[in-house]
Amino acid sequence: MIVIEQIEELGDDYPSPAVAVGTFDGVHRGHREILKRVVQRARQEEGTAVVFTFARHPLEVVDPSKAPPLITPLSIKRDIIAALGVDLMIAATFTPGLAATSPRDFVKTYLVDRLRARFVCVGYDFAFGNARAGSPEVLRKLGEEHQFGLDVVSAMAVDGQVVSSTLIRALLAAGDLRQAARYLGRPYAIRGHVEHGAERGKGLGYPTANLPATADLLIPDGVYGGQAWLKQGLHKALVNVGSAPTFGGEARRVEVHLLEVEEELYGETLTLFFLERLRDERRFESPSLLRQQIDSDKRQADAVFAAFPRFSPEDWTLLP
Repeated sequence: MIVIEQIEELGDDYPSPAVAVGTFDGVHRGHREILKRVVQRARQEEGTAVVFTFARHPLEVVDPSKAPPLITPLSIKRDIIAALGVDLMIAATFTPGLAATSPRDFVKTYLVDRLRARFVCVGYDFAFGNARAGSPEVLRKLGEEHQFGLDVVSAMAVDGQVVSSTLIRALLAAGDLRQAARYLGRPYAIRGHVEHGAERGKGLGYPTANLPATADLLIPDGVYGGQAWLKQGLHKALVNVGSAPTFGGEARRVEVHLLEVEEELYGETLTLFFLERLRDERRFESPSLLRQQIDSDKRQADAVFAAFPRFSPEDWTLLP
């Protein structure tokens, strides 16, 4: 999949574009239906499956006080979209100028003149243009005017609940990883470069690979069972998110103990999947008591690992 950050750089090498438009944060099961239809249409017409999305959430520009943290950082979002068969992803920077664009000008400038769209697919709640004045019905009328087809995907429900990014964020914030994964279609994941830490874990018998806790980290502090990709291998992981209160507290970080991995990992890229929350983070009176609790956490995590199917880098993004 080709990724372009500036739509102005787009050439004329993409025949019969079928275009999905949206923020697609989380690339959840509802989003996947939109992308699937675009890929199917592109294949039918020997065209190009295109996703027009944004590197960050548009609310960071439109109303920063209401901007949510991202479920999927851009690198993971890119991997998921690529695995779904999309040929071209435009990850545009949402700007005040773009926010001020009228629905008609947005369609003419981006979908018609830049992308030369033949087919467009959006979700039922899609809104675009200045003050979100554009709706699927407005887009349908503009499509008739500019001669491109439009498919509007209805809301997707799982167990009677409409799937949405807002719902998934709320579940993650509550630590309900299993239910969030049902709506996402995959475990919640983060990605980062392994940093140097205080190396206290090594003294406890549980050396850790440390990742920064970015502002987009949605889950609460606590201990988790997880899995991690590292150097193309999948490893079981016992994870602490928090500030190490037993040792006086410090900046929030993600400490990952990889079972059966002993090599130095500093600077390596690690993708971490959170499977289940085991307990709250808490302060212990001594490192030895903390060690005893980690032993117990590991036994509890073993049951999580046994219940969750192993997956490969190729099939993670397409889990049922």
